[in-house]
Amino acid sequence: MSDELRSGDPLTGELTLQDQVIYGALTTLAREVGHRLKRAAYSSLIRESDDYGAAIVSSGFELLAEAETTPLQMGPLAGYCQGVVDTLSEYGEALDPSAVYLHNDPYRGATHSPDIGAIAPLMADGELFGFVGTAAHHVDIGAAVPGTCIIKAHDTFSEGIRLLAYPVEQGGKAIPAAWRLIDSNVRMPGLVSGDLRAQVAACRWGQRGFERILQRYGIKRLRAATARLLDAAEFQMREAIRELPDGRYSATGYLDGYEDSGEVDIKIVVTLDVRDDKMTIDLTGSAPQLDHAPINMPFQGTTDMAVLLTLRMLMLPETEFPNLPHNAGMFRPMTIVAPEGSIVNPTFPAPTIGRFCGGQMVANLVVRALQDILPERVCAGCSTTKAVTFAGQQDGESWIYMDVTEGAYGGMQGQDGHDAVDVLYANTKNNPIEDIETHYPLRVERYELREDSAGTGQWRGGYGPLRDTRILTDGFVSVEGDGFRHAPWGLKGGEDGATGGVMIFEPDEENGRLLPSKIDNMYVRAGTMIRDLCPSGGGYGPAERRPEEAHQRDIEDGLRAE
Repeated sequence: MSDELRSGDPLTGELTLQDQVIYGALTTLAREVGHRLKRAAYSSLIRESDDYGAAIVSSGFELLAEAETTPLQMGPLAGYCQGVVDTLSEYGEALDPSAVYLHNDPYRGATHSPDIGAIAPLMADGELFGFVGTAAHHVDIGAAVPGTCIIKAHDTFSEGIRLLAYPVEQGGKAIPAAWRLIDSNVRMPGLVSGDLRAQVAACRWGQRGFERILQRYGIKRLRAATARLLDAAEFQMREAIRELPDGRYSATGYLDGYEDSGEVDIKIVVTLDVRDDKMTIDLTGSAPQLDHAPINMPFQGTTDMAVLLTLRMLMLPETEFPNLPHNAGMFRPMTIVAPEGSIVNPTFPAPTIGRFCGGQMVANLVVRALQDILPERVCAGCSTTKAVTFAGQQDGESWIYMDVTEGAYGGMQGQDGHDAVDVLYANTKNNPIEDIETHYPLRVERYELREDSAGTGQWRGGYGPLRDTRILTDGFVSVEGDGFRHAPWGLKGGEDGATGGVMIFEPDEENGRLLPSKIDNMYVRAGTMIRDLCPSGGGYGPAERRPEEAHQRDIEDGLRAE
């Protein structure tokens, strides 16, 4: 065997130069696939908010390379691929190398049903090397109410169209009947199918790009290099875990739940058990699943990603490991335990479409559990991102807009929390006001940071935003949020941040009223304004240690009163 093919030393995580070049080629391909999806997409969720992902996955369903978008869209793509193969096997079908499959089943790898994956096989000399996949959040999938901010659902069938390893192209040609079925089951077929076709086209580009890589390096080198790349990431994670003191580290938090039904303060428990170079993450003690409320979290695609992506960020931060391959090898030393039938591992057919805030809490608790053994890397409590959907009819056609209002990070050792950004396991962007007002009958009248809301501390928490949006026609509003009952916590003597809220101001009304964190398709008249108040992050360290110049800077920036 030549030197360039010789396996790197598993005890050192050694990589050859060619391994690193091949990793660069696969990563560049994943980024190109993602870029083509973004530039071809119709909806603002993809082209502006970056609520999409792209990745290269091995035939063994391990992530090999990913684009630079939101982790919650890239990380689960290996699960989508496995879901496609398992579904085909269950129905006695073979994987078609010429097909592109759509898949969104939250009980077969998808993170939740609006995040639809497009999966295409990557073949080499007649054998399956792996897959190229894209995933993206779609603005409507034909559920009982417009949009995807669905906070009341009887079961997973209530949440919209289910696509299980659903082929939409075969032999390089579209399947018209497949697209007709999708178009006839969503409220905005041009937008939704336009985004899906962009995903499919991006996968086809990925197949062509892989063929070029294959021609350059050959399948033998590719397989050997990707195996070493996975081993190298595993080695680095094991070394990082080994540096932690053995022990059990736990944290508990609560979701708002549903005030109208009395199902409130939904408990989530995360316990990390560190032993040598392995870690077990145990969610035993978390609340039972809610059978008719869609805030349950699919274990594969949401719960596992909330845990693994957060630990990757904490254990192997990119500032310290800039050249570490981003692949599934780093997850090999970790085992996740989540009791079946709990909110973090529901059983079919419990609804799951509103799982995002719960996943944020899981990620938050992973950080909190490590506060005493990684004090220089953890942050105080982060506030969750909120989604507000506006919908209606105009000129005989449906319109739907989903507004993602960002949260804020908690303070951490050495720096204040980041203001008005997506946090932890997600990385979406807000939508520019110009884009909103150009495409929808909405007017954004106020958008700013919430004054005097962040938790104080030696390093203050980040400020969440405030946003006033007026609907210009009669329509409907739905809200999927959390953190109205429980504030992001302070750490190491820092103070808690601020809870969030949503207020409604009827037309010509000066004093609004506060709404709960979950609103189910509420009718509103033209001229109604919705005020979105996002929570703010907790502080880190005692406030009396905060430098006077930092306090003064917050006052000068208008973030705090005198």
